[in-house]
Order: sequence, then C-alpha cells, then structure tokens
Amino acid sequence: MTEEQYITALTNNPHGIRNIPNPTETMQLTCVAQNGMLLQYIKDPTQKVIETALSQAPRAIQFVENPTEELLSALVEKDWAILEYINNPSDSLIQSALAQSGWAIRYITNPSKELQLEAVKTNYDALQYIKEPSEVVQLQAVQENYLALRYINAPSVAVLEAAVKQDPQAMRQITNLSKELALHLFKVSAPILGYIPNTLGVTVDEIKAIIVEAVSSDNIDADYIRELINNKAIGGRQSKWPIDLLSLIDAYGTRAVKKIAVGEYLKY
Repeated sequence: MTEEQYITALTNNPHGIRNIPNPTETMQLTCVAQNGMLLQYIKDPTQKVIETALSQAPRAIQFVENPTEELLSALVEKDWAILEYINNPSDSLIQSALAQSGWAIRYITNPSKELQLEAVKTNYDALQYIKEPSEVVQLQAVQENYLALRYINAPSVAVLEAAVKQDPQAMRQITNLSKELALHLFKVSAPILGYIPNTLGVTVDEIKAIIVEAVSSDNIDADYIRELINNKAIGGRQSKWPIDLLSLIDAYGTRAVKKIAVGEYLKY
C-alpha cells in the first residue's frame, strides 16, 4: 500500500496504526488528530505528533516519555485533573492544580498538612479525598462549609462547634446528637436553638439557664448576645421557646449586655 492509501485507511479507522510497523509522521498525525490516546501505540513520536495528540487528548501525557516541566505546566493549567497522569509532580504543578480545584488532592501521594488545608480552603468537599484528616484540616473544612461534616467520621466537639458557628443548619448533619451535646452547642451558637428537635427533651428552663449564664458573664461574646436577641425561635407564649429575653437581660444582664440589647432593639 502507498502512504496515501494508508492515510485513507487510517482516516476511516485510526486504530489501524497499531498494525503498521513504521508509520510515517503524516500517518501518525492522521491518527492522533482523531484520537490522542493512540499515542500509546506510536514508537518514538515526533514533537509535532506529541503536541497534536495532547491537544486532542491531554490524558495522553501518560504515554510521553520524560515530558518537560513546561509541557506539564501548560497541561495542568488547562486541566488540573491531568495531575493524575503525572509521576512525581513538582511542587509548582501541585500548586497549580490545587489553585484550580481542591479535588486535585486525590492525586497527591501523602500530601502535607499545608496541602490538605489548601485543598479544603479551595473546595471543602475535597475532605473526602484525604485519608484520616487531622482535626485542624477538619476544622478548616467545616469553617468553609458545614456540609463538610458529611465526610467526617465521629467529628470532635470542637469540629461540631465550628460547624454550627459556620451555619446552624449543621445541626441536621449531626447523627449522634444528644441532649447534652445540643445544650453545649447552644452555648456557642444561639441560632441552633431552632434546630433542636423536641425528641431530645430539652426544656425551656434549661435554655433559660444558659441564656442567664451568657448575659450575666463578665466575659461576654457580643456576637452571641446579638444572635440571642435576633433569634426568632425565642419569643412569646406561642413560640417553641416562650422566653422573655428582654426581661432576662434586664434582670441578669451586665451593663455591656444591656448596652448591646438597647442597640439591637433600637434598630426596629
């Protein structure tokens, strides 16, 4: 067969390259232009063939011997997932991939704590690809999004505190919620009160006691006090938690707490 006949045949069936002993560059280009992954069947491809194959299928990098850092960098910048096909990627390549997606952590062998933190900062759900993440990494993930709790087995109290502070809806992600834990979490995030289920048996008096403790403390948390005051779950007789917050602040609140309360109530 002539080269022209080979090219016609390869245009119709590029996989035929596997059966041609010494294909010309033109034959090779005809194939990889249609399917870059066919690079694996080409021995000693020219730079032009390699570039054509990679432009069609970046994953074909796995079939390139000793690729340059420049070439790898260009590919990773286009698609972070290419990191999967790079052996021993440089720090620069890793940083480039993680800057695009925290999910790139899945392709990094034994990532450092710093890389893990960077990953969950970019994508909180990258946590699912980190084996046995430390509490520090878990905390960073839930601070980005409470839904990171989905990827944590037996989260610590500190992690749960960070999660409910990020969003009170985190309460819905806690599978082992007990009465004691719910009361503890209310001490750090007032908005979770509306997410405490009736089945736990938390009483109004128990909630009152925590509120009194908070408003009478010399070391007040101004944000917590504001959250209490603006908490719609606390209200009159028809509320789930019929507590007269203003009366409690008037009776037990410190001067600083009363000042915050006045400021909040004057907004309305």
